Amino acid sequence: MKKTILMIAGGLLLAIISSAQERGFKITANIKGQGDYRLSISRLADGKRIMDTAVAHNGDAFVYTGRVDEPVVGTLSSAHPSARYEFVKGGMFMPAPSLDFIITNRDITITADATELYKGTVAGGRENKELDKLHQAEAPFIAQDWEIRKKRFKKEDSVARNAAMAEQKAAKERLLDIRKQFIAKHPGSFVSLMLLSRLTGDYDMTAYEAAYHKLSGTYKNTYLAKYIVSRISGAKATEVGAKAIGFTKMDNHGQPFTLASLKGKYVLLDFWGSWCGPCRASHPHLKEIYSKYKDKGFEIVGIAEEKSDDLEAAKKSWLGAIQSDGLSWIQVLNNYNKKDADMVMAYGIEGFPTKILLDKDGKVLFKIVGNGGDELDQQLKSVFGL
Repeated sequence: MKKTILMIAGGLLLAIISSAQERGFKITANIKGQGDYRLSISRLADGKRIMDTAVAHNGDAFVYTGRVDEPVVGTLSSAHPSARYEFVKGGMFMPAPSLDFIITNRDITITADATELYKGTVAGGRENKELDKLHQAEAPFIAQDWEIRKKRFKKEDSVARNAAMAEQKAAKERLLDIRKQFIAKHPGSFVSLMLLSRLTGDYDMTAYEAAYHKLSGTYKNTYLAKYIVSRISGAKATEVGAKAIGFTKMDNHGQPFTLASLKGKYVLLDFWGSWCGPCRASHPHLKEIYSKYKDKGFEIVGIAEEKSDDLEAAKKSWLGAIQSDGLSWIQVLNNYNKKDADMVMAYGIEGFPTKILLDKDGKVLFKIVGNGGDELDQQLKSVFGL
């Protein structure tokens, strides 16, 4: 009899858990003064950007529903005039600070004012309780930074601009200190994982790796944790002297290309995208160096990252840019088979363009984020003596 009761109780518990997982999340955003201005939620799920629109809207109240497979960071964005600042008349805008929160499969309530969305509060789950605590500490410095950024565009003399920049730097340093302290004091919090994923460039890599390893294992199977691990492994993989990570990708002629096939040549990996202005602005210079060194044991491999999650749309943008820019060297698209071989993540690429020069044995000689310019020229000159 007891066994039967336990089985029934256990079955009911599993049913309740299953029902909660299937139900997903319900987010209610009560934004004073929002009215009919668009209000959206952006979230990153397994590396893909998803935009949620309200399923219900009544005055200043907006309701969103959906389901997540793990905790994810949601960002509330608004079309309210206060959500951006026009610093150049005619349509050049600077976005106001956003409001982040943690989405889990439960009821979540956001309360804010449309004129200062980033000061809002979020209720629903331990993760948002922890994030609210952080927001309270951050708010004065975020507000200070926002006001300084707006004022900087109004300053006409260099003395006033420099003073504003110094004030802004102090506010940002205080924010960084608050965030690093939070990570150190809350190793079991998803918020710490979120913060660490955003602060790659604010630690040296040894300290960054140490900070990650001090976090508990609770959330280390999530996409954010995998992203952080990729930053760490990518930094190691692109250190001078490190062996380059091999890959096979389809090229722009529909043929499989393997990096190992270029052993014995000096290879420049160029991470770029059709959407990236600085990337495409660097192409004329790459044409010059390719023409100069291609017959001397030098090759370029363009690794493009397109923003569209639709492979055909990504391919169209990529091929169009190759043709338009007249690129004659090897080109592969990272979007192909990205789930199994994401080379942007594997190499820890944080900015576009990024250029990595490999020696004849496939070891890293040089890495630069940006166009390369004179630094790349000097590296090639030292290799080829030309």
